[in-house]
Amino acid sequence: MAPRHLNAFQGSKVRLAAPCPEDCMRLSRFTDSYDYLRNLDTDIAVPLTPDETGSSAVRRDNGFEFALRTLEDNRFIGFTALYRIEWNNRSARLAIGIGDDKDRGKGYGSDALALIIRYGFHELNLNRIALEVIEYNEAARRAYLKAGFREEGRQRSAVLRDGTHYDLISMSILAEEWSTQTKLPLAFQSTHAQGAKQNEDHSDSRLVAAEGSALSLLNTKGTENSPVQPRIGVGAVILNERNEVLLVWRNRQPEQYTWSIPGGKVDPYESVETTVIREIKEEVDLDITIDKLLCTAETIRPEQQEHWISVLYSTRVIGGIARNLEEGGAIGEIGWFPLDDLPSPLASFAVPGLEAAKKLHLYSED
Repeated sequence: MAPRHLNAFQGSKVRLAAPCPEDCMRLSRFTDSYDYLRNLDTDIAVPLTPDETGSSAVRRDNGFEFALRTLEDNRFIGFTALYRIEWNNRSARLAIGIGDDKDRGKGYGSDALALIIRYGFHELNLNRIALEVIEYNEAARRAYLKAGFREEGRQRSAVLRDGTHYDLISMSILAEEWSTQTKLPLAFQSTHAQGAKQNEDHSDSRLVAAEGSALSLLNTKGTENSPVQPRIGVGAVILNERNEVLLVWRNRQPEQYTWSIPGGKVDPYESVETTVIREIKEEVDLDITIDKLLCTAETIRPEQQEHWISVLYSTRVIGGIARNLEEGGAIGEIGWFPLDDLPSPLASFAVPGLEAAKKLHLYSED
C-alpha cells in the first residue's frame, strides 16, 4: 500500500520556507518594534542587525528554522523554529514570531503553529515540544492552548517590565496528545503519556471517551440530509470555597436571556479539554483546572435550528479574579450564586451539569 503523504510545509494560509538573506533584513526591521521584542522573549529589548537574526543562530543551537510566507502572495511575515533539540530525549523548544501588527489576528500564527508542531512530531519524531510565554501576552497564550499546549507551571515574577513583575508560563505538548487531537498517526507510542492517563483525575481516556460519546450521538441522529448539523460545545461548573457557582447572563443565542455556566463551542482540531480552559479564560478571565467530567448534555431546538451536544466539567480556579471580558456582547453580567439557590431562568444545557454538581458537592456532604 502506498504511503499517505501530507504536505508538511504548506497549511491553509501560510507555508514553511527556507530563510533567505532578504528575510534576515526583514527580521532585523521587525526588531525595530519595541512591542515585538517584548512579546518575543525575556531578553533586553535591543534592535538586531541582519547578521544577528536568522537561521545561523538557530543552527548553532541545534535547531531548524523556517521563514513564514503567505500562500496568497508569497509575502514574508515572520519565522518559526524548533531549537535546543535533545535527540536523546526527543524534545525541543518552539519559537514563533509574526512581525507586523497588520498580519496578526488573521490566523497566520495558528496555521504556522499547526505546521511546525506537525513537522516536529512527524518529520523529527519528537515526543515533546515546549515553550514559554510571558503572562501578559494573552493572545499568544490562547493560541498555544488552542493548538493543544498545556500549562505545566509558572516561574513566578520571572519577568520585570516597566516596574511590574510578571510570571513566565511554561507550556508543552506531547506527541500522543497531538495525535489524539489531530487524528494523525505516530510512528511510536510514549509510555509516559500512558502513565499520565492512569494517574490524572481527568484522564485523557475519559476525555476521549466523552468526545467519542458526543460524536456517536452525532452519527445516530440521521442528520445526513439536514441543513443543520449538530455542534459540540463545552461548559464549566466553577465553584468557589463557599460552594457558590459562577454563572453568566447570556445576551445572545443560543439560550438567549438565561443564566448559564460559562463555555463555548469546540473549534476544528481542538480538544474539548483545551476548549473549556480557553473559553473560560476568554469569557471571565479565570485560569482553571479540570477536576472531573460531570456529564454530557444535548439541546435540540428544531424551531431555532439548533442542535448542541455539550461536554460539561467540574473545574476549580487556579488563578485570576472573575470579570466579564464580553461586557456589552454575548455576556450581560456575571455573578456567584449558592449552588442550592440558583437564579432563573437557567440555560437548559447547563441544568444537567449543575444537578450533577449538586449531587457531588451538596448531597455528598449530608
